[in-house]
Parts: sequence; C-alpha cells; structure tokens
Amino acid sequence: MPQLIITAGEKYNDIDALACGVAYKHLLDLQGIPSEVVFSGPLNESISKSVRDLGFSYKTKLEGNAEDYQYVMVDISDRTNVSAFVPLDKVVEVYDHRWGFEDYWKTRPDVKVTIDTVGSCATLIWEKYKENNLQNKIDSLSANLLYIAIISNTLNLKARITNKRDLAAVEELKSFTDLPNDWIMNYFNEVSASILKDPINAIKNDTKIAPINGANYHIMQVELWNSKEFINNHNELILDLLKSSDCDYSFLTSPSISEGINYLITLNEGVKSILSERIGAKFNGAVGLTDKLWLRKEIIRELSK
Repeated sequence: MPQLIITAGEKYNDIDALACGVAYKHLLDLQGIPSEVVFSGPLNESISKSVRDLGFSYKTKLEGNAEDYQYVMVDISDRTNVSAFVPLDKVVEVYDHRWGFEDYWKTRPDVKVTIDTVGSCATLIWEKYKENNLQNKIDSLSANLLYIAIISNTLNLKARITNKRDLAAVEELKSFTDLPNDWIMNYFNEVSASILKDPINAIKNDTKIAPINGANYHIMQVELWNSKEFINNHNELILDLLKSSDCDYSFLTSPSISEGINYLITLNEGVKSILSERIGAKFNGAVGLTDKLWLRKEIIRELSK
C-alpha cells in the first residue's frame, strides 16, 4: 500500500487543519499504516505560541514523486484550494466540516468522503478514533490539539454551528489532555494579542471572496476574545481596507467571543440591508452588532439562501 500523505490547504492552515493532520497521523501509526503530514501552506494566527510550544511536527515539502503516494485531505474539501502538489486522482479520503463542495466528490465513489456539518473537523477525527476503538490509545499531543481546535473553531462552544457531537468530543477529549485549567481564556487572549500586533496583515490573511447569488462578497474576518476595543481603535484602518476592495460587496465581521456577539463594518448600504435581514444585525452608521455569535461560514450560508 502506498504511503499516505495527510495534507490540507495551499494558502494557509489553521488550528483545525493542524490538529486533524497530527492526530490522524497518530491514529494511522496506531494501526500500523505509514503516513506523513505535509502542509505547504503557512500556519495562521490561530496557532499561537503556546500551541507551537506543544511540540508537533510536520513536513512543508513533499519528498519524491507525487504520483507514488495516496492522499488524505483534512479540513478541506475544496479541491481548488488543496495543496498544489496533490494529484486529485490519488486522493483516497476527505474530511471536512464545510458545505458546498460535495458535488464533485459524489462523482468520486473511489474516495471515502466524510463531510459533516459539525463545528470542527477535529470532531470528525476524534470520532474516527472511536470508530476504530482506539480512543484510549490517543496521545496527549493529539488530544490537546483536537480539543483546542474544537474550542477555537466553535468560538468556545458558543457558535451556532456547535452541535452535540462537538460537545461530546470536547468532554471525551478532556480526560486525555494535559492543558492547564485557564488554557481557554489564555489561548484566545494570546491569539488576539498576535492579531493586534499587525492588524492589517491579520485581516488580509483572513479574508474570503465568496460568490453569493451572482455577486462577489469580500468578507474580512478578525476573531478576538473581545472585539470592542479593536473596532474602536482601528475603525479608520478597516474602512480604508473596505474601500480598497474591488468586489461588489465588502464587509468585516469580528466575532467577540467573550461578549457573545459579532461586530460588523461595511460602507455598502445593500450589505447593511441584507445583513440586517438575514442575521438580525443592527447598524449605527458603518458599524453593526448581532445578538449572538456568527462564524463567517454561517453568515455566508445565510446570505446564500
């Protein structure tokens, strides 16, 4: 059997992709299946210094001939954004928690595809341990990373997409982790501090262009423990970034985890109207507020209806 290469996105990789890659390799090791994790895209701000200090490892370049391997895609099902070295006809497994790319994989019955609407792809990898009755064999590094990824991706379990599978995974993983009790708040504060050191690049590195109902939406995102001060202090910077966008509709969303709401900024009256209608945002000038937390992908889904 060819060696499996576990990989994810080409542009960047977040804590969910990292956790899935490292933990899935450990699961394959337990099964005696040779594999390597290869991430060609850089790690983003969700992988804070404390996470990096946990001691994970992976390769950044594929060694040898790409055709000699089989591939597992984690935290991604969009074949146009997967690592560029991946021959699609060599993909054998796909794990993702995003919707919208299922049609292509339906034409590939040779691929084992798991695309479920859960809060984090890490939940799917943990369930894979349980499916193989190897949950008690998980190492602390894999457990730590999966736990952090679920907490991060669900905005501390407060995002609307969080479901009972995510909640169960967090509770079950706790007994295998060795993180300090104050880890969650410290983690989000650490990620926030990293973003605030270079807010322009942080915003640019977390921007998505989404085609929605015939229009292109340029959606910037900044996830913070508390977004209020950031919005107040960087309002002009954000407006300048929005003005520089060449898409039809542009806005920034900033989930404020500790407050349990989103701050939204846009100069486009049409965007204000649709955000007000679809997610209940209330605007005062360019700045809007929601009454609950929204992930960007949840906002995109509501705008697409």
